Amino acid sequence: MPSVRNLYLRIKVANTNISEAEIDALKESLKRCSEKTIEAAVEYRGTKNADLVPTIVTGIIERFLEPDMRPQMSSGDDSLELFNDLGVDSLTMMEIVILVEEVVGVSIENEELRDLKSIADVKAFIRTKLS
Repeated sequence: MPSVRNLYLRIKVANTNISEAEIDALKESLKRCSEKTIEAAVEYRGTKNADLVPTIVTGIIERFLEPDMRPQMSSGDDSLELFNDLGVDSLTMMEIVILVEEVVGVSIENEELRDLKSIADVKAFIRTKLS
């Protein structure tokens, strides 16, 4: 039986052009992300509301962090640096980028990654790519 949250989410995007299969694919891609991240991703895919992107990006970054680093993300401090403060290495950064590209539908070149140091940098960069 579907959860109340799943029913709510399906009703919320029912009037958009997102299919059940696409919802299920997003859920599979984001299976280790928070429910909040999944909901934002599904709603974004259906509405293209850029206000949802920060939630998606934060949730994806958090997914790839070591468990002891995750509490720092909940502080909401976007000045946290991915490499220095959160322990993200270059391989993890690539995994984050690939999933953000898939979920949000943007393409990010390797050269563009050099300037992405903090969570705020990543959010601003993705927002700019969507404009």
